[in-house]
Amino acid sequence: MKKYLLFLLIFSSSVALAQRTIKGQVVDEKTKETLPGVSVYINNSTIGTVTDSDGKFALNIPFNGKMELVASHVIYKKKTTLLEDANYDQLLITLQAQDNTLKEVIIKAKKNKEDNFRKWGDLFTKIIMGNNLRFANSCKIMNPDELVFYFDRDRNELAVYAKSPLLVENRLLNYKIKIDLENFTYSFGNDVLKVNYSTFFEDLVTHSQKLPAVRVMRKEAYFGSQMHFMRSIYNNTLTKDGFSIYHYRSIKNKEKERVNKIVQNRIAERFADKTNPNYDLKALFSSNDTVNYYKMILKQDDNLALDTSRTHSRKLAVLNRQEGTVKLNFADTVMIKYQPLLDFRFPKLSENSHGPSTKLQYTFMYPIESGGVNIERNGYYPELILFIYGNMSERRISQLLPWDYDPDKI
Repeated sequence: MKKYLLFLLIFSSSVALAQRTIKGQVVDEKTKETLPGVSVYINNSTIGTVTDSDGKFALNIPFNGKMELVASHVIYKKKTTLLEDANYDQLLITLQAQDNTLKEVIIKAKKNKEDNFRKWGDLFTKIIMGNNLRFANSCKIMNPDELVFYFDRDRNELAVYAKSPLLVENRLLNYKIKIDLENFTYSFGNDVLKVNYSTFFEDLVTHSQKLPAVRVMRKEAYFGSQMHFMRSIYNNTLTKDGFSIYHYRSIKNKEKERVNKIVQNRIAERFADKTNPNYDLKALFSSNDTVNYYKMILKQDDNLALDTSRTHSRKLAVLNRQEGTVKLNFADTVMIKYQPLLDFRFPKLSENSHGPSTKLQYTFMYPIESGGVNIERNGYYPELILFIYGNMSERRISQLLPWDYDPDKI
């Protein structure tokens, strides 16, 4: 499963009560030998297991709908299988041995010994964890030595690979997250991130007295998220949940794009030469006039003019009763506004209380291909055609919840 810019995250919901069983066996594609010790899990969930000595596994899943089954082992290529809405009694999964791609990257990286976590770790962590510092600072990569960094000076791109699944502890949300990272490429020139990964969640062991606080923080991560939005589309509760959708057209601020590209390229140069350099504008440029001008431009809006008109979900989303799905379909960019104070489940705060932000949140979506996405009863959609940027995309790993998360569950 590929994701573009880290922003194509795939979620589902746990609204159905039916239970289904997935049973199968994992074997080597070439030798047909059974493979013990393979991690088998539903992507972005808390549901998973490990194959036994005969390579067999069984999963009990408390909902219906399509989903992605991931089989992962350190010496094999990860395999993702799209499961239909059915039980599986004899699912056969074949795994290919790892090719030499990662070995070649490791060899390249070793030629430049400075390309390591000490140099790139802070930047990598900042990018992958997201922009909310309160959540991001609560996350820690437990096995950073598994990461391999390679900086391409000619293309101003940073590539990151993992020799084994990354283990991240999110203390605020009380999750241990296993991340099967296949690809991570960040371009300094245009500030674009491409990433391919899957995740498996486990609850951290914690004192029962801390659980109420954990539930509060998980709800905060949920409000306004892509998961929240997709469930609202399926359940036809957008207005009740604080969402509104607008057709959107804009005139881009070309000067800001030009200045931002200059700054990003200068940051790349500094990282290429130093470990965790200072990339404040004053450190990047010697001329005070240049620094002051760039500061002024970077404070401007990304768009010089906007044209928005509100639309309704009934114009974009159609229920297919026979398939039990909702098709969300639009041709051009839409802007999604989330107003926390209009969300019926958002906590009602007193004037001086501390809690989740009540600021308006904006997200933008446009289809890479035509045809729309078909949202299952569980909220999952298999079509990888939505490009998403803005608030929902900026949350990333630090605010990611497993799709079987239920905000109404006590």
